[in-house]
Amino acid sequence: MGFREPSTIVLTFEPGDEYHGLEVRMRGMSIADWLQAAGLDGGDGDDTAATMKRFYDALIAWNLEDEHDQPVPVTDAPNRDSRMIRRLNNAWIQHLQGVRKNDPLPDNSPSGETSPAPPIPMTPVNGSENPAS
Repeated sequence: MGFREPSTIVLTFEPGDEYHGLEVRMRGMSIADWLQAAGLDGGDGDDTAATMKRFYDALIAWNLEDEHDQPVPVTDAPNRDSRMIRRLNNAWIQHLQGVRKNDPLPDNSPSGETSPAPPIPMTPVNGSENPAS
């Protein structure tokens, strides 16, 4: 049996965040689409409308409810609060980039001490004290 790449991304928010409790499932993005969206394929990259279309197309599910405790379908995303949608879009893009604010460093992470490499000797070229002379 072979390995299958993860097909979905789950966005969650930490306690204290205004979106804590919201869970959003998104599709990933191919590297070709990423390069095109970022303009790294030689094109201009996505404008705001294209960015939002990509976000809405990638949105699979969420646990968002309305003021009557009824589930809000993801198809209603374009009609939701713009601050929330921008925040979800930014969280999705950060996840695609591999940026995760709350990922702890592994236990074997170095402490930032000085490198054990020996210093490089700094001697004048051709034995001269003043290279301009």
